[in-house]
Amino acid sequence: MSLIPQILLSINLPTRQAVAKDCVQARDTIRDHLLRELVKNGFAATWIVHDDRLQDTYELLQQTDSAQEFSMFVDTTNNSTQRKALNSQLADLMERTRKIGVRITTLSTNQRIAESNLNILVRNKISLVNYFCGTRRNWRSVKSLEPSSLRFGIWEVPAPLQWAQQLSNPVRELILKSVIRFKSKHLFQHVQIDIQSMLENKTPITKFAKLLQALHRIRERGRIDVTPVRSSAALLRHLQMRQPTRLPAA
Repeated sequence: MSLIPQILLSINLPTRQAVAKDCVQARDTIRDHLLRELVKNGFAATWIVHDDRLQDTYELLQQTDSAQEFSMFVDTTNNSTQRKALNSQLADLMERTRKIGVRITTLSTNQRIAESNLNILVRNKISLVNYFCGTRRNWRSVKSLEPSSLRFGIWEVPAPLQWAQQLSNPVRELILKSVIRFKSKHLFQHVQIDIQSMLENKTPITKFAKLLQALHRIRERGRIDVTPVRSSAALLRHLQMRQPTRLPAA
């Protein structure tokens, strides 16, 4: 079976409290514009939501009926109490998201989840873990750009290309760099849009529109597929059954 490269598209959405007071309106404007551009190009993305009150999730749901994914952020910094915190936070989170009709299958967090705690994710039907949530990391230090198999059928989302932090490069150049990587052995390319970085760097929303338009043209030629993070889970399971030694394990 021949597979085309998969673009995993995510958007890191900070809370209103996390941005400067004079940037709150701009944050909301960018959020809503990003959603309109996604719908316009026929794309769905994974929205990494840090708002535990789910206000952002609810507001986005009111604006579209497209199949956007929501990945809730959970703080797992304290390893000594990680299991207790995960149990408590996920139980509450799953109950509240269920009430608004949202199913969570990708969990975003700021700290690696201990292997002994992964069974908690299984109980809550989480299949993907994302450790890249707009934090200031040196992406070049990340060696693996492929998803990693953890345990119990749970996968780690690959490190992203954060285009919003590479503003010295024109969008076209950034796309070309991505396409070059598509020609490599990597099946997955995680592209993350960080709204916090867009605000700090005063990134014109038109840059994002051009990014999506370029991805749309490449997809129309059948060279790539553009999906939210959750769509990778089924394909990963299929590949693991066919070629269990090809994908790296953590």
